[in-house]
Amino acid sequence: MRKHKLIELRKIIEERIGSLTEEVEIATNVKLNPLYIADRKDEIGFARWTVTIIDSILNRDNANKQVQLGTTKTQLQLVDCIEFENILQNRVQELNLKLKDSNNLRESDILINEIDTLESILGRLADLKYGGKTRAIEIAEANDDFRRATRLRKQINKIQDLEDEISIMMHD
Repeated sequence: MRKHKLIELRKIIEERIGSLTEEVEIATNVKLNPLYIADRKDEIGFARWTVTIIDSILNRDNANKQVQLGTTKTQLQLVDCIEFENILQNRVQELNLKLKDSNNLRESDILINEIDTLESILGRLADLKYGGKTRAIEIAEANDDFRRATRLRKQINKIQDLEDEISIMMHD
């Protein structure tokens, strides 16, 4: 991982916040459905919350951890990504439980909107982590370069194994 994936993800989320803000402004000016506007404002709030989580993770003193644990920068970035994913996945689980208990249509809509927003962000992070290698595998297979495709799959598997190890260590 050359550039920290959470920094890249934050930029994507901030762009989305910007476009949603413009969308709310336009929708307000042309007096679109107030529920539509409220949904977009909620989505902005959910996205801002994720940026806050990313910032809190990135602003920790990782240099000190790196020296203490003898870990590489790549491993620390994986730890950060896993922590972010865990926070969002836990929030999605909480929201799904609330959704099951909800008897209010508007509350259910808000919960579904937040779940969709968080799952979309998790999908974007997965694309940032694996997307390039996945596309490279598809290209290699299309060109009948199965050795390259196999090599790339092994790289993805190594990263996922390292993520699993880190995740286990985080829960101990």
